[in-house]
Amino acid sequence: MSIASIKLFCDVAQHGNFSKGAEVNGITQSAASQRIRGLEEDIGVELIDRSTRPCGLTSLGKIYYEGCKEILDRYERLQREVAGSWGPLRGTVNVASIYSADVAHLNDTREGFHKLHPDVKVQIQYLQPQGVQDSVRQGKSDFGILSYPDDRSPDLALIPFRDERMVAVFRPGHRLQGRVRVRPSDLADEPLIGFDANLRISREIRSYLRRHGVQPTMESSFDNIDTIKAAVSETDGVGILPQRTVRVEVARGVLATAELHPALVRPLALVHRRDRAFSPIVDTFMRYLREHDLPASGVPARAPAA
Repeated sequence: MSIASIKLFCDVAQHGNFSKGAEVNGITQSAASQRIRGLEEDIGVELIDRSTRPCGLTSLGKIYYEGCKEILDRYERLQREVAGSWGPLRGTVNVASIYSADVAHLNDTREGFHKLHPDVKVQIQYLQPQGVQDSVRQGKSDFGILSYPDDRSPDLALIPFRDERMVAVFRPGHRLQGRVRVRPSDLADEPLIGFDANLRISREIRSYLRRHGVQPTMESSFDNIDTIKAAVSETDGVGILPQRTVRVEVARGVLATAELHPALVRPLALVHRRDRAFSPIVDTFMRYLREHDLPASGVPARAPAA
């Protein structure tokens, strides 16, 4: 059993696909399948459930996968210690993020990091909040980006990331255009376009409005922030969104915003497994992500957690 075989197995397990796992490791799909089969023969158990699409892990395969991830993390740390801190970083960082965590800035951050560390590949998968947590728990992602984090989870730990100011969003020409700020009462008669009711951000927005005497009237709701922005730009509806996620549309004149008074803030955190230490490349990227975060539009950025 070689480190290369362990890495191949982990990549196939992570992607649920022999073809993708082979591509990441620079080999053919046939070669990848043969190596995994040889690995299974060496240890005498079936690791991959090939009867499903995408392929999954058997019960023993899941146990083996967790152990292999730990081996790879320790191997990478050992390499760094032996090679010295001046050696180039190599490998892959897997991140799971909610859709509304500012995709444009995350892509810019990834590109900036790649210029500094060209041998590191950062893969970002966008999921629903529960999907982010599941991906981290299952070891498919090194860490996740989540809003309204719950620190009561026994297996997941949190690192505060940033606080995002929420704003009222509407199309140019709307009656609210030109207002610097609006109160919840100003939105009482407005048709609201927002997030699906099962999402935490939707519940927080509704709670905010009710606390200030407004019974929200939801015209439509979606699970994707881009769909919400598109709907707002084409109707007389009003959305309540993180200010930083609409800065591009505001600059282009597609959307307009007004501050909410009293303020409404959405907290974001980086979530990771409590039982897993960060590999050098993951630790380096997380630090870069926090240090190169944009100002949160009037809300001071939190200092990186120790």
